[in-house]
Amino acid sequence: MSDAYAWAVEKGSLRQLSIPNDKPPARGKTTIETRYAGLCGSDVAKLDHPWPGPLPEPWYPGHEIVGVDTETGNWAAVDPLVPCLSCHYCDRGHVQLCPRLRRIGWDLPGGLAEAVTVPRVNVIPIPHLQDLAHGVLADPMAVALHGVRCGLGAPVGRLGVIGGGVVGVCTAICAIEAGWDVHMMVREPSRAYRLRLALDSRITLHSADLPQCDAVVDAASGHSDSPVRQALSAVRDGGTVLVQNAYAPRVVLSIPLRDVFRRSITLRGSFSYCRAEGRDDFRDAIQVIAKGGDWAGLMTRDRYLLGELPQGLEALRDGSRHRPFKVLLTSGI
Repeated sequence: MSDAYAWAVEKGSLRQLSIPNDKPPARGKTTIETRYAGLCGSDVAKLDHPWPGPLPEPWYPGHEIVGVDTETGNWAAVDPLVPCLSCHYCDRGHVQLCPRLRRIGWDLPGGLAEAVTVPRVNVIPIPHLQDLAHGVLADPMAVALHGVRCGLGAPVGRLGVIGGGVVGVCTAICAIEAGWDVHMMVREPSRAYRLRLALDSRITLHSADLPQCDAVVDAASGHSDSPVRQALSAVRDGGTVLVQNAYAPRVVLSIPLRDVFRRSITLRGSFSYCRAEGRDDFRDAIQVIAKGGDWAGLMTRDRYLLGELPQGLEALRDGSRHRPFKVLLTSGI
């Protein structure tokens, strides 16, 4: 077998590296031939900015992976979480909190490559999706599902969502199914227009301030604390603010904590997703995606060949109204 190539960040530069492909996978692992790989916002942040946190050297990105299992010939999505399965957290299904957690596309080589070797238990068969490329949405949908299930809980009420990206859209979809009255803040007019055409009509979009909400999800965390401050201003006294995933290193909350906690606001983090209480967020996310909807097509519309990663990144930097919600890299097969 000839060597495969993979995108990597080596010594601070993005380049294609050759990966030896002449050995069979180790026991318990299999090789996935990548057909589609999504660019996550967390990938883009690390590829576009000098990253103040640690990265492997070299770093092989890509944790939203759909491909063909070379052992079975079946299409599958890859769950990127590789926990130890023996600690206190893993015993309870909270694998995202495992202190020895490794993540495909972060600690382990990722899927912005012609092929990637992964643990067999992380290979999740894909049902008959409307478009197999929609499988790259399993990771952000699992993040959203985990937040709604474990971070918000009951009782349901009016929910605000800050962030018109993929995680925000997935959160709105999961919350509607759970019975929430969902209001999304989407400031960019062209993005709001496209979302109105694609989303459930029960999801209300706002271009400015949200109405007062019982809970607000910050699905726009990044390099500024502005989204979480917006969430805190929109939530009612005694309500809950849920921050999906994490901010970039060194981002600090720039308002007095007294202004948060004197209002008895619950401020919670919701990192990644879990396999607790007999449920598996990643597998369940695939079932949500399988129900279909115009939103999935919108999220996966912008596709580039695997070798066109720089062009895909440039499209995401473009401030025009045509900026993609997400960029997919494809094998072209």
